[in-house]
Amino acid sequence: MMKKQGFTLAEVLITLGIIGVVAAMTIPTLISNTNGAQFKTAYKKALSTLNQAVLMNVALDDTDFSGMVKDGDAGTTVAEFLGARLQTASDITSQYDDEEAPTIEAYKANDDDTSNVTITNAPDVVYAFADGTAFAYNKTADAACTKTTPCYGYIDVNGTAGPNQQVTCDSGTGTADAACVVSANSIKDIFPVKYYGQTVEPASNAARAVLFGN
Repeated sequence: MMKKQGFTLAEVLITLGIIGVVAAMTIPTLISNTNGAQFKTAYKKALSTLNQAVLMNVALDDTDFSGMVKDGDAGTTVAEFLGARLQTASDITSQYDDEEAPTIEAYKANDDDTSNVTITNAPDVVYAFADGTAFAYNKTADAACTKTTPCYGYIDVNGTAGPNQQVTCDSGTGTADAACVVSANSIKDIFPVKYYGQTVEPASNAARAVLFGN
């Protein structure tokens, strides 16, 4: 009689246990990397969309962010500008509240400027694009946005969906002595931006690092 070869129950359980441990260690990282790549792509697309809208506004109405007025004043407000040039955008301000909208820290000037400005939570206006990306800003404070006095807001690449966290540096600060590094699995969904004249650009060192691939 030939003896059948096979695995014992203990061997099967040990193998399954090892597979489970490896999966538990690697799957969260894979998911984070995938989300990070999606966030980065959506962020770049949103920046491009906003900048294209500004250029269209300049071409058609000869007005950019430096000519904007506060809500309620005579002239073109940022809200009116967005509504006119981003035809697919919709106002989702009511979907945000003090808990859902994050408090954002954005650098005022350049990489060597360690002072910052706080973009408070619960922004006055949040516009969502057709792809679900959102742009938030304060309509009562933002007016006559120039390079020396820019206005601030943030891009939320997935709207009110989580994690609603600002992207930050894994290491470094972005100053001349410490370059900001953001790893793929650390990219979050909130990116501070500043806008002025005909430009919308990153407003934090981490947001710049993600845009330029650092």
